[in-house]
Amino acid sequence: LSALVPGVGQIYAGHRRRGLALVVISLLAGSAAVAMLIANPTRVLKLAFEPKVLMVLLALDVMLLAFRGFAVVDAYRMAQSPHAPSRRVLWSVAPVLAFVLLAPHTMFAYYDLVQYDLINTVFTAPDPVAAVTTTFPPDPSQSAVATPATSPAVPSSTSTSATSTTAAPTTTVPTTTAPPLLWVGLERLNILLLGSDAGVGRTGVRTDTMILVSIDPDNGDMALMSFPRNFIQVPLPVDVDIWQCDCFPLILNELYQYGEDNPASFLGSSTPGANAIKGAVGEMVGLPVHFYALVALEGFVDVVDALGGVTVIVNERVYDPAYPKEEGGTEVVDIQPGVYDFDGHDALAYARTRYSSDDYSRIGRQRCVIEALFDQADPFSLLRGYPQLAEVIKDTVETDIPLNAVPDLIDLVTKVDTQQAVSLRFVPPVYISGRTADGYNIPDVELISEHAEIVTTLSPEEAMRQLGIDPLADACS
Repeated sequence: LSALVPGVGQIYAGHRRRGLALVVISLLAGSAAVAMLIANPTRVLKLAFEPKVLMVLLALDVMLLAFRGFAVVDAYRMAQSPHAPSRRVLWSVAPVLAFVLLAPHTMFAYYDLVQYDLINTVFTAPDPVAAVTTTFPPDPSQSAVATPATSPAVPSSTSTSATSTTAAPTTTVPTTTAPPLLWVGLERLNILLLGSDAGVGRTGVRTDTMILVSIDPDNGDMALMSFPRNFIQVPLPVDVDIWQCDCFPLILNELYQYGEDNPASFLGSSTPGANAIKGAVGEMVGLPVHFYALVALEGFVDVVDALGGVTVIVNERVYDPAYPKEEGGTEVVDIQPGVYDFDGHDALAYARTRYSSDDYSRIGRQRCVIEALFDQADPFSLLRGYPQLAEVIKDTVETDIPLNAVPDLIDLVTKVDTQQAVSLRFVPPVYISGRTADGYNIPDVELISEHAEIVTTLSPEEAMRQLGIDPLADACS
């Protein structure tokens, strides 16, 4: 009895005063935890991203186990005939008793350590020295000094006539003040979501999915801006002076890997590849890109599986006779219109294939899958699949969001209403200014920047009215 509720065994054995004292202690501790969870669940979630808090909780877990163990042993010692159980009875219930005592504390300690390992692996450590990020326009709190350097050679696979010049990469200039909270002084928080095709049989990283998420910190208004993988001659920040065109002469999904291969030309607070693509996207929309998060193909599959799948409404047939599977090889994909409960593999196939459509239809499917995942990730499925989810995230996700900024991001996410999110796709024929000789689309940077300003300065309703687009929820229903 005291294994279930410390003190009840003592009361049953006739030691009411001692038992009541233990019961009161148990109720006070349990009530405090429940009250905190009910009153402010967001605060509890934020505490889960504080390494010191996680270690304190682990110590409290051990202390609580010791308290419950003491209550059990004390109840046995207090028991007198006729209540004292025989040794045979004690041995028969010992496994159950051990499970009741140890299981919840072991499970809590396991989840606690999984979370501690996750946040210290994925997120960047808080740094009292704020590094400079190449963004456009530059943040007032940041500064950069251009210094000449030798330019890396243009890859031989370039499909344009742009020639290489001398590079002038940005030199990181550290500041002496601690970085501000996530959105202090920002009118919009802009995070670039990237999906790469890294996987079995593939070399390098090509970012086939690129979605800029822009959120108003004051009210949670959110805009999603999607970029095609095959944009070419995308502009680069002025301090990346590599080519005469001041642009990237290959298609956009190759820029990340180019940055990784030429790190001296893309200095900043993130990886060279992330610095490169953040700078290019920022130039196109005329906004600073503050953070990025990248997930590989196999990571997307495992995330969906860890959440128990995702329900997606398919409006048009999706067909591919030779879809490249994430583990290698090909298969036939034939998804008819209807409502589907996709596992990770099928969700990726639906979001990724472009055989019977094009890059631009694929962008639409990708944003709908992301919106469905966001809305359907209930607390129970998250908790149930969390150990698996944490391992997937550690193995396949990278980001430059600092760990000490995550609690601020959690606060912001609670304000977001995906049902009213503005979803803008920069696709032909509207958002191109021309084509190269080999058929690649050149972005209309002026129009892209103009429409990006509309969705990030006006209310979602007014922005959608002016641009003639539907809410994300309507487009995916």
